[in-house]
Amino acid sequence: MTRTEAIERLLHPKSVAIVGVSKDFSSISGKPLKNLLEHRYPGEIYPVNPKYDSIGDLTCYDSVLDIPGEVDVALLAVSASRILSILDECEKKQIRSLILFGSGFAEVGEEGKALQEKVEQKAKQANLSLLGPNCLGLLNVKDSLPLGFATSFETETGFISGNVGFASQSGALGFSLFGIAQEQGIGFSYIINTGNQMDINTIDIMDYLLDDNDTNVVAGYLESIPNGEAFITLAKKAKEKQKPLLIMKAGRSEIGQEAAMSHTASMTGSDEMFQTIAKQYGVVIANDVDDLVDLMKIFSRAKQMHGKRVATISNSGAAGITMADYSEQLGLDLVRLEESTLKQISSIIPSYGSAVNPIDVTAQALKEQHIIADTLDVLAKASEVDAIVVQTTFGGELGKKVCERIVEIDQQTEKPIVVTVTGSEELTGAGRKALESANVPVYVTSYKTMYAVEKLSTFTTTTLEELNVQPSFKVNASEAIWTEVIAKQTVKDLGIEVPKGILVTGQEQLTNVSNELAYPVVAKVISDDILHKSDVGGVELGIENSTQLRESYDRIVQNVAKHHPSASVEGILVEEMMQEKSVEMFIGIQHDVDFGPFIVCGLGGIYIEVFKDYAMRHAPVSKRSAYQMIDELQSAAILKGVRGHQGYDVDALADAIVKLSQFAAANQDRIQEMDLNPVFVREQGLQALDAIIVWREVDRVHS
Repeated sequence: MTRTEAIERLLHPKSVAIVGVSKDFSSISGKPLKNLLEHRYPGEIYPVNPKYDSIGDLTCYDSVLDIPGEVDVALLAVSASRILSILDECEKKQIRSLILFGSGFAEVGEEGKALQEKVEQKAKQANLSLLGPNCLGLLNVKDSLPLGFATSFETETGFISGNVGFASQSGALGFSLFGIAQEQGIGFSYIINTGNQMDINTIDIMDYLLDDNDTNVVAGYLESIPNGEAFITLAKKAKEKQKPLLIMKAGRSEIGQEAAMSHTASMTGSDEMFQTIAKQYGVVIANDVDDLVDLMKIFSRAKQMHGKRVATISNSGAAGITMADYSEQLGLDLVRLEESTLKQISSIIPSYGSAVNPIDVTAQALKEQHIIADTLDVLAKASEVDAIVVQTTFGGELGKKVCERIVEIDQQTEKPIVVTVTGSEELTGAGRKALESANVPVYVTSYKTMYAVEKLSTFTTTTLEELNVQPSFKVNASEAIWTEVIAKQTVKDLGIEVPKGILVTGQEQLTNVSNELAYPVVAKVISDDILHKSDVGGVELGIENSTQLRESYDRIVQNVAKHHPSASVEGILVEEMMQEKSVEMFIGIQHDVDFGPFIVCGLGGIYIEVFKDYAMRHAPVSKRSAYQMIDELQSAAILKGVRGHQGYDVDALADAIVKLSQFAAANQDRIQEMDLNPVFVREQGLQALDAIIVWREVDRVHS
């Protein structure tokens, strides 16, 4: 049974067994049966518990082996200690899809983790598909079919069916969010809690939902990424299908790699990498439950935006200013209206109002109720506007009539109309309900409104790149760390320029330097034990002649012996110093345990970790993405030239970023970190003055 078939059976079972069922419908083991009965499940229900002969009108069986008919799904409401024996019975009965409610597995410690591993192994051997353990179950909203014991199932008014599919690793958070969203009129197709996701995980569920014809918005709450590569594939699939993927991820405060050896690793952490993946592949991120509900609302109800140009209408000047502030903060374009649009609006609103966006129709709209609607109608037809935001404080019957008129205009245009109705539920609730029932997104604050609009605009205007990745060579590394000499040779092999230099292992070799290199030169210690040379006095710059070179050599040796006496020194690298005017940048690689290699670039030199001016992408990247990374830097202005200077070779920097990203992708199974710092970007060309590569020990090829 494929993963898709397993999920399909869980969501659409023709028969359900409840193992460990209880007559006490208020208990965890009693609620699943109660929910199926109250929501009039049309399939066969088989209670299983040797304590009872029957429950209500249903025969109760001692074991699943005693059930006379076939069983599509078994709900296991038994203790963790009994799971293995129950799985044996399910295997014999050929019940392939199971939901495990119980706790006591990996979430409780080593003993529980060992049990979970045994259950997982048994399930694989028996070809069983498991949802859970430690989960509340699932809800097929379309068919009003609850399989579980979530409090949200105990509704007397029924469920609102819609186009949002939701996978949640947490049951409590997931189903409480579902309840909040339902109160705001958001309809769902399915909601599935994966719990410990021993077998079926959130990515599996979201992948299924992307293929579901009744689901147009896929949302997820994740506490971990089960498979980084699968998540990226999921994100690409969502973008190709133009189905928004809305994600709320916990654990964002996790500190990055503690044993980072390079500057790149010391600056980047796992949440930042997750955010980078989301931005790069078009995933919409929610910061909390409220945000996720707000995003579900606009993505399930609003139309597409074709840009970031927004026009706002309000009956309050202060509200207009607030929306303008939020627009700038969030990167929206509060569009300058064309002259013909301004003229039409000016003829509608009072002379003391403002037709300039943000549009202030004033409180006169209380008396002349057509003002907001007529202004909205003009904007709906204005080609320079991608979306319209309406803010109103009107309550009572007037507020309801204004909202009903907004609904009429919304139904006549493909342009998104989003509304802020500010005020108490008592006064403004009727108007809000009129909008919700007509699928017009409505929020209670200006910030929530503009936040949702920005997310919609970013998703609908973001396109994924088609990468033609050039082949890059793979390497075998027997050492844990490649210090400057060997790392620079790799950089040179990639087609990135490095300075001309000589590795000196004794004073007698210093004569060769004068014969082969042009002064001035730089001298620096090479040691596996010394990654940041300047910290131990291991670097001497501006050496003008052979006498100074010998003095610098002696000082470096003495400094290293003083500051790091146990260091194993390979030698002193002497290189020609670049004389041309340049900007110090850096390019780095950092491997993430979930997503693999990332390419990082930014302002370099000794202050790299102070200013932290950098941009990051998942590797590999195209030349266009490399330019975008450079544009994101605060230092981009320096590179492009200031005060009459023609600027530096941005093309060469972008080319180096691409080459290093391809190297990262080619060696993603073993590379951990890589730093080129500093990279001197000249007016023409660049040079990598220092380099280090750190290989992952588990993947290292030993000689």
